[in-house]
Amino acid sequence: MKNLFDTDYVIYDKGNDHVLRWETNGDMIVFGDKEEAIENCYRNEEAIRCTDLSAHHKKELINQLNK
Repeated sequence: MKNLFDTDYVIYDKGNDHVLRWETNGDMIVFGDKEEAIENCYRNEEAIRCTDLSAHHKKELINQLNK
């Protein structure tokens, strides 16, 4: 079983409670480098650690990583 690490980042839009996802399959996009995540942010988005996500997003991401 895979776990979340505080060295992995996602792009998060707090106002819409939305994590950036791949269009092809709907999976959350995980970045192993904070700077790369920041470079891909737009408008209201921010790069946050996977471990800082809300509980429901963490649960979904853990399920995604373990499928």
